[in-house]
Formats: sequence, C-alpha cells, structure tokens
Amino acid sequence: MAEWRPMQWDEILPSNIAKQWNKWISELSSLNDIGIPRWIGLSPSSDYSLHIFCDSSERAFGAVLYIRIQEGKTTKVQLLCSRNRLSPLKRITLPRLELMACLIGARLLNYICSNTSLDRNAATLWTDSTVALSWIRGDPNRWKTFVCNRTTEILHYTTPSQWRHCPGSQNPADHISRGISPTELSSLDIWWDGPDWLSQHPDNWPTESDSLKEIPQCKSEARKTKVQPLCTATFQPVINASYFRSYTRLLRVTAWILRFLKNCKSKHRLFQELTSDEIEKAKDYWILVVQKQCFSVEIKALEKSMPLPAKSKIARFNPFLQENHLRLGGRLQFAQVTSEEKHPLLLDGSHHFVQLLIRHTHVRLHHLGVRIVLSELRSNYWILRGREAIKRVIHGCLPCRLSKAPRGTQIEAPLPADRVTPCIPFSTTGIDFAGPLYVRNSKSLDTAYIALFTCSTTRALHIELVSDLTTDKFLMALQRFVGRRGLPHTIYTDNATTFHVANRELISLWNSLASTNVQHFYAINGIKWKFIVPRAAWWGGWWERLIGLTKQCLRKSLGRALLDEEGLQTALIGIESALNSRPLVYEQENDSDEILTPAHFLTGKKLTLVPSDPEQKITNLSRNYRIQQDLLDTFWRKWSREYLLQLSTFHQVRNSGKSSHVREGDVVLVHEKVTPRHMWKRARVDKLIKGRDGRVRSCVLRLGGKELTHPIQLVIPLEVDQGGEDVRFEDSN
Repeated sequence: MAEWRPMQWDEILPSNIAKQWNKWISELSSLNDIGIPRWIGLSPSSDYSLHIFCDSSERAFGAVLYIRIQEGKTTKVQLLCSRNRLSPLKRITLPRLELMACLIGARLLNYICSNTSLDRNAATLWTDSTVALSWIRGDPNRWKTFVCNRTTEILHYTTPSQWRHCPGSQNPADHISRGISPTELSSLDIWWDGPDWLSQHPDNWPTESDSLKEIPQCKSEARKTKVQPLCTATFQPVINASYFRSYTRLLRVTAWILRFLKNCKSKHRLFQELTSDEIEKAKDYWILVVQKQCFSVEIKALEKSMPLPAKSKIARFNPFLQENHLRLGGRLQFAQVTSEEKHPLLLDGSHHFVQLLIRHTHVRLHHLGVRIVLSELRSNYWILRGREAIKRVIHGCLPCRLSKAPRGTQIEAPLPADRVTPCIPFSTTGIDFAGPLYVRNSKSLDTAYIALFTCSTTRALHIELVSDLTTDKFLMALQRFVGRRGLPHTIYTDNATTFHVANRELISLWNSLASTNVQHFYAINGIKWKFIVPRAAWWGGWWERLIGLTKQCLRKSLGRALLDEEGLQTALIGIESALNSRPLVYEQENDSDEILTPAHFLTGKKLTLVPSDPEQKITNLSRNYRIQQDLLDTFWRKWSREYLLQLSTFHQVRNSGKSSHVREGDVVLVHEKVTPRHMWKRARVDKLIKGRDGRVRSCVLRLGGKELTHPIQLVIPLEVDQGGEDVRFEDSN
C-alpha cells in the first residue's frame, strides 16, 4: 500500500505513485468492453429478494446490491448497483471500517427502496465481519458513541434479523474495498452474478456457527458505566384523594382511618363521634401529603439547609419549614396580622385535595366569585396559580353553571337556495299570523287576524284578513292568495310551540294544519310544507321582519281607531302596497337609476307612483312581450348585482370560529322565555341535527320521557365532564 503524505498542488508526484496513476489511466479504455443491461428481468408475477454485500479494507469500504429473481424453477441473480468510499486518512480500526461498510449497505438499500417500488423487507444484508455483525445485533446503547451512532442509523433502515454472515472469500464486496482493473472486472463472475450459492436454494446458503454468538472483540467498544444504588421513597397517603368529590367527606374518612391506626397501638380506644381536633389533624395530614408530593425536592433541600434548585417554582417565595410544614417566607414579619397570614402554607393548585378545598370554600361563601374566594383562602394558604385553580373549580361548579353558563353558539348558516335563487315571485312563501285586531260592527266588536304571505326571493308581501283562526278560514285565505299570486311550490311556517301560551288560538290553528283536509289540499296542488325548528323564530326571520313592519304601520296609521271590516281591509291593502314599494337596496344620493323594489317583480313598477299619461294603442303584442321580458331580466340582474351583494354585508358572520360543544348524551339546561332561570329544566341530548353546512343547528332532547327538538341556541351545556358535580335531568321515571 502506498504511503500517503501531504503534497502541494504543483509538486511532482513520486515515481511509485506516478507509475500507478499512469497504469490506471491506460486501463480506462477497457471499460468500453463492459456492457450493463438496463432491464433486470423483473415482471409483476416474479418473486424477488434483495441481497446487499458489505466489506471493508484499510483502503476503502463499500457495498454492492443484487436482485435475486425467482421465475418458476429458474433463478436469476443480477447486479443492481454499488457504492463505496475511501477510508479516512485518520487511522480507524478495521472492525469500525467494516461497520461503516454496513452503514453504506443500509443507506444503499434505503435509497433504492425509496426511489423504486422494491420492498425493503425482502432484503438480506451480508457481511464477513463477525464483530460488526455482533454490534448490529446488540443494543446500540451498550456501545461507545462511534459504534452507537452508526448502529442506530443501520437499525433505522433495517432490522437485526435481516443481517447474516458470509465467508470473506465469497463476498463480492471484497473487490470494492481492494480495487480491481477493468480487464479483470469484465470477466469476474462473482461481481456480475454474485456468489454461486446465491442462485441455489436458501438451504445451501452460508450458516452461522456458534462461535459467532460471543465475540470477545466487541467488548472493546462497550460503554463504561457506573452503577450507583438509588433508593427513593415515595410518600403514599392512607387513601386516594381522587376517589372523593367532597372535602368534608375526605376529612372525615381520613379522621376515622387515623383513629383506627391509633386504636391499634393504644389500649385506650375511642369509639365516640369524631372530634374537631381529629378533623383538624386529618386536614394537617393532607396538607403534609400535598407538600411532600408537590415539593419533595424543596423540602429535602431545606431539611439539609441547602439552597433551593434554580428551577424551583417556589424559590422566589423564600419558603421555610415550621413543624414539618412548608410556609411562605415573604416580608410581613412585622405586620400586625396573624402568623398564618404572615406565613401561609404553600400548596399546589393542581393537587386534587387543593381543588376540594377551593370548592368547599367557594360553597361556604355562597358561590361568590374568584376574588373573594382567593382572599378567603390566602388568610391560611398560599396556592400556586391560585387564581387559575379557583377559576377552574368555579367553572365546574354546577350551581354556578346553572345560573351563569352561556347558551349554545354557532356561526350563522349560509342563506338557503330559496333566498338567493331567482324564481317566480311567491314560489317559496313564508306564512305567519298576527293579531288579534278589533273590527267594529253595528252592535259589537269582533276580532280578526292577519295572514301574511312573504316571498323568500323578492321579499314581496301579501296580506289577507281572516275572521278567525279555524282551518277552513286559513284554507280560504290560502286559496285567495293562490288565486292572485299563483301556486307556490314550498311553504314555510312557524311551529306551534313557537307561540306564547296566551296565543292559544294560534297554537290550535298550527296544530290543525296537520289535519287531513289541509294535507289533502297541499298534496293535490303539489305544495311542500316545511316547519322550522320549534322556538327558533329567527329561522323565519325573512318573514318575521315584514310582520314587524306591518304591525308598526298599523300602530302608527290607525292608533286607537276602530274600523269596520271593509275599512280594515282597505288599510291593510294600503300597507301591503307601501311595503311592496320599499327599496330593497340602499339608495345613493347621486344614483339616478330607479331603485329596485318588490313591486317591480309583481307589476314592473312601484305601486305608489302616480300613473303617467295613457300610452298609445299597442298593436304588436309579441314585441310588447319581449319588452316586458327584457325589463324583468333587468330587474333580476339588479337583484343579483345589488340586493344579493348587499345581503353579504347585512348578514355578518357572528361567533366566527366559535361553535357549540354539545354532544350526544350531554346534560343541558333548556332555555325558557317566561320562566326564571333557576326553574329551567334539565334534559339529555339524544341526537344532534346538522344543517346544510354540516354544522350542528338543532338537537333532539329527552325531557320528562318525551322528545323535544330545540335550536342549539336555546340549550345551555353544563359540561358535566369537566370534573364538577354530578348532573341529573328530569325524567318520567
């Protein structure tokens, strides 16, 4: 082997090195005689396995990869690729170089399998180094850093069971590590086809002897460790506090256990009721438990008069031990307060006992807020992150949640297709009733009601006066509406439970709409009838808004006046005309275009305009029809361009990113409009109902043995899984 030494770039090579270089250059032309087939002969039906041979010498190290293809009874082995590296100039032991060759083989396998569809699990890796093989099969943490790092990477790409031993004379990677001339390479069968046994049955492959199991040379790379005996004692309380949800019960059970232990050691046994001193001792016991479990390192340091660790969470409080209790140091030594207030006991707010103590204090103070509970506790205790701990406890307090928990929330749903799709006016109609109104007759006062029909698309309004809320009168009003406005394909209405108990007639009407004759009328005329969710009046906001405008016009125009039926009918038609002439979009001061109104879709112009002079007689009806159609198309273009775009600004998304956390099986508080909150009932969520956008919009509740459907905004999650008190709901059982 040549002896390498540092040389300058312009220095003449020694004769021996120059001779080797010239010989290597002259042999390069022989590479033209070597051909490598591009197709490896692998078909989808073939069975294959990969074999990587690794080897090293003092000059170089590397690996070569073969693919073994089994096609029926024919076995073919072909060279796939190889890779090698020069050995470092710094002298490295041969076993380490062999391990580096194994690492090259593992990396080569990973490269091929990552860039092709070949399976790395079908690979076997071969090495003739028993030492490197033992390192790979051992625990990487046993070895020194050099061996540990490389075996760890090797085991990242392979498994120990994939590595096998082969004799050095049958290892084709030996030629990578020692070098070979192109002339010799072209006729070297072991390089192109692998060792002879690789084409034979696996039973003929090399086997390992028992001497490979124990390699003495491996011990030179073993990591030296010092075994130090470590004895730690974890303080275990007599009972598990996490099983208790009551502070008082925990103290009483602890006091009974402490008395039992005392009675076992004493001849004078106690059997009477627990005393206040025993309860106090039980509390002191749990304070010691909390401090030993949360501040054990600090207590040991203080017992040995050593400084606290720099990362201690109580170091800044200057703590000290007093009668085995860890207390706050502070700067109130000369203040005119009690010793407990000067040096309160240190507690950790995350401990379960401390949470029980906080809840007990919160209940004792009649469920007052964080500030007052914290002030009360600090007269005896200093709780780490006390404000956060108190907030968590109050958040899980059932009485507090019953009185303060917010209702369910959900971002606004996208407008339905019925609202944003151009169609014939009143194709989709919302129906609602208002009243009662008083009608003056010759002898008495009668009551009447208003039936309002609202178009979902054009926002047009149709008003009918009905004398009562019977099913027959409703069908007559509906037939009058259909006769003048056309037959709708979908009708939306409120649910009967939406109305107040005082509106018993409205409830009776809505229940009667499910009768046979009404359903028969709808079925014959092809009308779809849809109810909104009970108690979700805002779901029908597009007709509720016009009801409010109608009532406002009635109050301001009629006041306390009493009209007969014809006068009231005339007033209602006038209000209908005025509301249908209202602008649908905001009117700009410098806008000369005609403002779009619902009446434009009904009559082609505003109903409140003064009529112009009579037009000339129209003779070409087809031309007049096209003009009217063009005008209607203009209205719909303005509707799409102005009204729809303005809706996006009116309907701002509230509660963006926030949604209800109600789940099936949760216990919730049911919102009731006329009942005080403390009398609201609790129910269980049986089913969640999602809207067209996939978000939860309503839910089915079980209350008193019945199923009720409510919008998500009218249920209050009690979050019983947050560690608070158990919640029960009303049931018929």
